[in-house]
Order: sequence, then structure tokens, then C-alpha cells
Amino acid sequence: MRRLLLAALLIVCMSSCACAEIMEFRYFSLDVPEGWTVSEEGSMITVTAWDKSGSLSITADDPGGKSIAELAEEYAQRLNGTVPEQDEDGGYTFEFNNGVSQAVIDGDEDLYVLIIGTGIERNGEVLGEILESLEMK
Repeated sequence: MRRLLLAALLIVCMSSCACAEIMEFRYFSLDVPEGWTVSEEGSMITVTAWDKSGSLSITADDPGGKSIAELAEEYAQRLNGTVPEQDEDGGYTFEFNNGVSQAVIDGDEDLYVLIIGTGIERNGEVLGEILESLEMK
């Protein structure tokens, strides 16, 4: 019994150590799961699964005088996506890559945030945890 308890405690400790690393970026911080990679290109941060089966890209930037609706339309066209639909919070959502990738964009006159999730079917839980850890500065 004692060995079983020690083994269970060891598993819990090992799994809690492998959870995430908090990373700081210009406009936000984010927990990145162990084994996932992070790349930064301009105002876009991409977190990718170790096996490349999923990713989350977050762009935070100045809207340059454009409305969120205008930005949503531009991004949807650039990505060959569906027509953006406004959600109840005033942001916009659209899909691309035959529904494999989903995007949401929201913000105000000072800052917009575009979040794109890919591989949601396989990595939805982890992607959700990453999003829940997102803290704007």
C-alpha cells in the first residue's frame, strides 16, 4: 500500500511539473505546455504542438484606424475564410482551411487581438487551457 501511495504521489508530481511555462510577450502572457514550441513573427505569437497536430496563433496589434469589422473582413479574405460573423460580445469569428482552422478577432480603437486555432478536434482541451491562461497586460 505504501509503495502504491508513493507511486501515485510521484506521478502527480511529475505531471504537475510538466504542465506549462508562463511566457511574457508585449501585450499578454501565456502558459505554454511542455513540449509545445513558440515562435514570434512581428506581432504574431504561435504556439505549436510537439507533433504539429495543432496550433494557436495570437496577433495583438494597433488596428491602424480600422474597425474590428474591417479587420475581420480583411483577415477572412486574406485566409480565404468564410464571411465573418459578429458574436454577442461584438467580436467576429470565421473559419478557413475547410473548417480546420477557426479565428476570432476583437478589440477596440487602440488594440485588436486575432486568435486562430488549428487542430481543435485533436487538441481542443490543451488549446482551451492555453487560451484560459491568456492574460492581457
